[in-house]
Amino acid sequence: MIEVTADKLLLLVSSTILLSYVGGLLYKKTKIPDIIWVLLFGIVLGPVLDVFDKDLFLSISPLMSTVALSIILFDAGINVDIKMLEKTLLKSMVLALATFTAVVLSMGLLLPYILPSSFNFKQAMLLGAMVGGTSTLAVFGIIGGIERLIPRIESTKVILMMESVVSDPICIITSVTIIRMIMLPDVSLGESILEIMTIFILSSCMGFIVGLIWAEVLNRMRGRSLNYIVTLAILFPVYIASERIIGEGGGTMAALVFGLTITNYRYLVRKIGIDRNLKIDKTQIRKFHDEMTFFIKAFFFVYIGLIVTISLEYAKLGMLIIGVILVIRFIVATLVGRTLDFTREELVLTRLIFAQGLPAFVMSQLPFIFDPHRSYFLEPEIYPNLCMPIVLGTVLIAAIAGPLIAQRQLKGRENGKNHRNPPQPLDGSGREGPGQEP
Repeated sequence: MIEVTADKLLLLVSSTILLSYVGGLLYKKTKIPDIIWVLLFGIVLGPVLDVFDKDLFLSISPLMSTVALSIILFDAGINVDIKMLEKTLLKSMVLALATFTAVVLSMGLLLPYILPSSFNFKQAMLLGAMVGGTSTLAVFGIIGGIERLIPRIESTKVILMMESVVSDPICIITSVTIIRMIMLPDVSLGESILEIMTIFILSSCMGFIVGLIWAEVLNRMRGRSLNYIVTLAILFPVYIASERIIGEGGGTMAALVFGLTITNYRYLVRKIGIDRNLKIDKTQIRKFHDEMTFFIKAFFFVYIGLIVTISLEYAKLGMLIIGVILVIRFIVATLVGRTLDFTREELVLTRLIFAQGLPAFVMSQLPFIFDPHRSYFLEPEIYPNLCMPIVLGTVLIAAIAGPLIAQRQLKGRENGKNHRNPPQPLDGSGREGPGQEP
């Protein structure tokens, strides 16, 4: 029996890699991203044919979350242009916070009227906290498809990635805090906000310090084989330590800053008054982690398909919630974009790309974990039942419709059509306005 299970798992891994690779090759013809093919593949093998036991994969959810988030965020860190990050960080944080706040409050007001037997205001806000932010893994996969249709989206890519990085810990910490507020009414909102800020700052400091030390180690070890696979042996403890010591949600920021520090060492240490030049083969480390990320991204979406529960009743309610969330996103992105002077490309894509992922699934299990006797949550199963269609729906809409709509809206940007403001030269060099790449 064990050998059969091992064979199945190995065939699943092999099929996932091949399907994702072929899906990427066929993207220009089919306009269907590779993540959709592997997602559907997982659904067929899981709920449809029941080839794999759903409970087996649900049991490894914490492992999947740790491995996937740490590697994806480290990869994002080593590939981020630090100067571009400085320009877009404010946009990312404001967009993430504004969207999250609007979704949480909207769910708190809407769901008690739709399902009064299942939700009160705080319990509805909890669902909003679970689905109020974008998933790093989902956004990472969707951006890959967008880049095939729309070239040179560097600033928008950084905004969306950083928004998802900010969203993950906010969603996790807020969900835990709302549960504590339901079970312990004396927990204040001010304490929750302070906790979120503390986790962000301390986890960033941890990633930065370890990144500085490891960059020095890589410099001394250059020329030796296996240098960069050993980096994973440092990455996972950094992620786990940040989660356990600093607080839930801190691992995402620590992994991102760790990668960012390694590949931007000289720029960052100069900011603190140190002039030191290290020789790190950025091309090699990025190439290695590109392949690692490809595999993790592909298997993550198969994993979602395998654990999904298909229910017509919850699918209908989930579609209604998706509609509300997408309208909120459009309004918030428009207001934030106009306030912070987003470029046309940034405005269009941030309106359209909003997808949940594994963190929503993980958080949907929290009412079971915190209240196993159903003393405060009489219907805790409603959270995973609703999160499933919401995650699947937002991923499918963002991955298929988002890039096609964005391409159509941005088609005339080269000659200035459909642009909120005509491009203005910065310095007489012919470059376009702020945020545009030359």
